Formats: sequence, structure tokens, C-alpha cells
Amino acid sequence: MTVQTRETVLRRKLAPPAPDPKASDPAPSGAAQGVGRAFARALSNATPLVADGGVTRRSIVSQSELFDSIESDAFVGLLAAGSAGPALAVLDQSGFSAVIEAMTIGCLGPRAPVTRRATPTDASLLADLIDKTLADLNDPAALECRFQSVVPDHRLLAVLLDDVPFDLVVHDLTVLSGDENRAAQVMLAFPHVEAPVTDAEHEADTGEPEVNVWQAALEESVLLAPSSLRAELGRVTMPLSEVLELGVGGAMTLPLSNLEELQLVALDGTVQAVGRLGQSRGMRAVRLTSWPNGIPPEPKMTEMPAPGNVKLEAEGDGTEQSD
Repeated sequence: MTVQTRETVLRRKLAPPAPDPKASDPAPSGAAQGVGRAFARALSNATPLVADGGVTRRSIVSQSELFDSIESDAFVGLLAAGSAGPALAVLDQSGFSAVIEAMTIGCLGPRAPVTRRATPTDASLLADLIDKTLADLNDPAALECRFQSVVPDHRLLAVLLDDVPFDLVVHDLTVLSGDENRAAQVMLAFPHVEAPVTDAEHEADTGEPEVNVWQAALEESVLLAPSSLRAELGRVTMPLSEVLELGVGGAMTLPLSNLEELQLVALDGTVQAVGRLGQSRGMRAVRLTSWPNGIPPEPKMTEMPAPGNVKLEAEGDGTEQSD
């Protein structure tokens, strides 16, 4: 028994630890995975600053949640729209002032500069830093974007950005220059794009092949397309000379049989149904009575169950189909 007990204890110690069910966020991916390294490289190339440490967080937020996460005095750069739409690059006031200070005087002073709004000059200084950071990210959404302009008033963001969910990447770090250091925060926001679902994944989730879903969607889209029908009381053949003499007050004689029925005609001139002229709710209407020559047209028109007969109600000088 003693041997078996020792063996069990040893096996427990050698077994890998079970994952913590209370573990918070999963490992960052996409742009979040490399934003710290990319920003640190770009910062070292453009300034005498060094990025130290850093924590990266990624989340999917709504447009309003994105606006709430941006500080009122932060530097907000609009990125040229990629295939998914315009994006943002944001530096908080502490990081913005530290980078500009290092770019202009070559070091960090003992005191942080006074809080101020970004100018076009600041935007031109930070444009290359932001572009190099984006170019170093292993993320298709980031590679499509380039710095476009600074947003002088954050209230313009509601106009500049699409009202869609965003992939928000937040990286907190410390920038160092000699004995001085400042806290900084970098934010990137890209329009969220859902990953395409493969045929195998779709069939595994729904049990229905993807091709059937595509066909159903196509059919639904086609059936929503508008179609035009006209009700003809009759057709008359007459010499061109008589046609040229027609004018206001002129008359055309129709056979008496034409007053008893009319034809429902499609745009290509084919007769789809035969009906009788009447009234419905005080309006001219047509009640469909039969198919042309007793043969349903192709594609067939669906027969409506009584009493919901198809009516064509006159409006102006044309007709339209109504329930």
C-alpha cells in the first residue's frame, strides 16, 4: 500500500497543472500580439526614448464604448480607410507630450509639459512613428492603414467613423530617457471584421451544407427584386396614317368582347393571366379568372386561395399589383 501511495503522489507532482478556470483574458492575438514590440521599435528609431515593459489588452467594443475610452486630451490620429473602413491611432496626453518633447529637445525634462491640444505640426512629427508601428504589425487590418490626419475635435469622430464594432487594442507602457520616465498608453482601433465561416464549420454548426444556404439566400434576394405588370384592355391594329391623325379628342374603336376581359402582360409582352375589369374599395381593379389559352405561363404564377384574389388597382395612368 505504501508503494502505491508514493507512486500516486509522484504522478500528481509530475502531471501538468490544470488550467485555472478563473483565468481572465486569453492571450492577445492579431494586432494586440505585437503592438508593444512594434511601437517600441518605432519609438527607438524616431526618438531617444526607450519603451520599458507594457501590458496589452484587446476587446471588441461598440462605437460609443470606443469614444468613452478615449481621454478628452489624448492625441487622436485618423488612419486612412482600409477595406473595412477608417481606423484610429491614439496616444494619451502623457505619452503624446513625452514623445513630442523627446523629438524636439532630444530628452525628457524633469517636469512634464503643460497639457495642450495637438497641432498639425505634432501630427507631422508623429505620422512616421505611427506608420512604422502599423507596418511592423502582423495583422492585415493594420497593414492596410496609414496615418491621415489628426482629429482636432473629438466630437468629429462620430462623423469620421462608421457606426460599427471595433477591435480595440490598448497597450500601457513606460518610456525612459536617462533618469526620467513617463507613463504612456497607445490605442489602436480597427473596424471589426467577422472571420468567414468555412463550409465544414457551417455544416458542423447547423447540419446543413453551405451550398444550400447560399442557394436559399440567392433565391430570397431574387424574389425581392421588383417586377412590373400592366393590364391591357385590348390591342388594335390600324394603318400608320390613321395613327398619325390621332390627337386630343380622337377615338379608337374596340371590339365589344374586349370590354368583358383584359390581359395581364409582363414587360416582355407575354400574357401572364386573363381577368375581368371591376372595382375594389372604390378603385378600379382586376380579378384574375384564367390562364392565357388555358395553359399556365412559365414560370407559373401562384394561385391565391379565396377570397384573396389578386387585384390590380389603378393609380394615375398605370396599374400596380396589391393584396
